[in-house]
Order: sequence, then C-alpha cells, then structure tokens
Amino acid sequence: MSQNDVDAEQIAQSLKTDPIYIDPAVADTLDGRLLDKAEATVKELDFDVYVVAVDAEHGSIDREMLEQIKVLNGSEGSFVMIDDGTAIAVDTYFTDAHHDKEMEVVDQQLNAHDEWNTSTPSVSKLNILLDLYEDPQEHVESGDTGAEQQPGSDVIQDTGSGGFAPLFLGGSILVLALVIGGIFIFRSMRAKAAEARRRDRFRLPSSLLHRVDHLQRSALREDINSEATELASSLDKLRTDDLSSAELTQVERAFDAYYEARSIVDDEAAERIDLAGAMVLLRQARREIGLAGQSRGARSSRPESLCTVNPLHGEARTTSPVSVGVRAVRVPVCSACEGDLRGGRDLQWIFDKGRPYIEAESVWAETLFGAIGGNLVTALKSLPPR
Repeated sequence: MSQNDVDAEQIAQSLKTDPIYIDPAVADTLDGRLLDKAEATVKELDFDVYVVAVDAEHGSIDREMLEQIKVLNGSEGSFVMIDDGTAIAVDTYFTDAHHDKEMEVVDQQLNAHDEWNTSTPSVSKLNILLDLYEDPQEHVESGDTGAEQQPGSDVIQDTGSGGFAPLFLGGSILVLALVIGGIFIFRSMRAKAAEARRRDRFRLPSSLLHRVDHLQRSALREDINSEATELASSLDKLRTDDLSSAELTQVERAFDAYYEARSIVDDEAAERIDLAGAMVLLRQARREIGLAGQSRGARSSRPESLCTVNPLHGEARTTSPVSVGVRAVRVPVCSACEGDLRGGRDLQWIFDKGRPYIEAESVWAETLFGAIGGNLVTALKSLPPR
C-alpha cells in the first residue's frame, strides 16, 4: 500500500469522528477564525460536510486522494479539500434516496465556482461554499438570463387619435397572446416532465457507481444480474413485433453492451478503470432500450450517458469541448466538470495506473469511454482476449 493510500485511509477514519481534518503541517498557516466559522457552519447544515486541509504537493490539490478519502469513508455528503494557499476541490456522494439534495448541493458548488476568485485564499473559498450550502441559491446557467430590453423597444407613443380602439385591440391581442403562451408553456412543461421521468428511469443508480469505487465485485455481479432482469422486462414492454429494423438493431446493441459489461465484471483481473467502463456500457444499454420505440421528435437533447471525464461522477448534464492532447473534442460531462471547465480549473479525470486515464494506453482512452471513435462495443470486441 502506498503512502498516499495510508494517508487517505487515516484521514477517512478520522473524519468519522470529526468532520474537519487539519494536517499538522498547515495547522499554523491557516486562518483560525475562518476555520472556526467553517466548523460552526458545518454543524448547522442538514447534510454532512467533511473538510480536509492538507499541505498540497507541487502547489495543487491531490484530487485522486480526495476521491479515495470519500470512498474509504463511505458516508454520504460533500467532501472538500483545501490547502494553505488558494486551492480547493470538492467531491460528493449521495444515494438515490437523496437525489434532490445532491442536485441542490451540486448547484451550490457551481454558484461557489462563480463567486471564487483565483487569488482568494482556500479557507475563504470554503466559507463561501458553506454559506451557500446553508442558504442555497438558485443556480443560473450561463446564457439563461433573459434578454435585456432595448430602450424604447416596446414603447408605443399615444398620438391622441383613436385612443380607445387601439387600446381595446391591443388588450385583445395581449389576452390572446397570454392564452396561446399558457397553452404552449403547459404542453412544454408536460412534455419535459414526461421526458424527465423517462430519462430518470434509465439512469444508473448511484449505489452501483459507488460499488465500483469500492471494487465490490460480488455485489456488482448481483447488481448486473438485476440489471439484466430489468433490461428483459423493458424489452418485453417494447413489443418487439411492432419495432422497425432500426429499432431492433438498437435492442441488439443494448444486449451487446450488457454482455460486454458482464464479461468485464466477471474478470477478476479487471481494474477500477475497467469497472467504470462496465458502468458506461450498462448506461449505454439502458439508453438504447429507452430509445427503441420512441419517436425522434420526443427524444432528449441531453447526452444520456455517464460523465466522460470520470464515469463515477454519474450522469452527464451537457456536452462541452474538452482538451485531449493537442485537440479539443466535445464530450458528455457532469455538472461538476462543466463548472471546472467554465472556471478554467483542472478536470478530475478518473485515474488509470496512477495518472489521468487519457494519458494511459487503453480502449477507454482511445474512445473516451465511447464518446469518440465509433461504437464502444465494437472497439472492445476488436481487442485480444483478456
């Protein structure tokens, strides 16, 4: 076991008795008043927050170590790592039962990212985040604000001629516009709600992703067996006799993805990166089943896949350009990675052999977990036997 593993395990155990861990190396350099404020806020929150203050090597936070601490601790909540400079990193874990709280926490992290300044001390950044946790604010995506009204753009000058008729006509048009707008909004909301229910139905449970973090292969096999049962049930509901040849091809791809995932989990030599790939395949299978039999017009514009940067982050929220080597490619990313990209911060890539997986040689790196380079199942089948 490496020194980092030992440190991560020690810190994870310490957090079970005290939610704030301060590395002795930085105890005298951090602002004690701000730490006291952070500790007081943590105690008042309605969910668990764990804070780790360390002496960051090479001037940056060890995000991989933070992820190890989260996994080894095993608790739900927000895990925050700071150093004695300006660096901060945040990781979270919530079960499906607390999905709404997870979404709220992620939104506050994005709000905090928007408020942080590069030169702001890490302890101050921590308190900004904790204040948002305590008093959540609605997160507004970039570009979501309404268009500003131009001066005089909707102002009608009254010339005094025919005053009542234009007023009556204008009022009628306004009422008609409101009625039409109300109908459109109602239908749009109903369609979005139906799409959200369909999308949530085919998401992978966060407990499954958490078990990959713990490398719990036996439990994972049981979960994949239940996944197979669910896939079969979903297939029965599709009424395959009514499916087109293209839709039947989607169903076939779903089961191909499932069998590839199963073969990975059954392989005792499979590493953490491989099990993450198996989760990507399962999500792909669910997506194909979910789309079969659905009209193109009803399909979501969202990625419907796991985060390309680290599949264990969970569901992708959007697609964003990501630098990979000398090129930039648009791939599905989660909300946390989207915030990192917007803020110009390093992405929290899943590691493979001690480094970000895109720097290693694997089918996962070549295809970015199926985000580029064609069909992931085809790429896996072309590999030599393990």
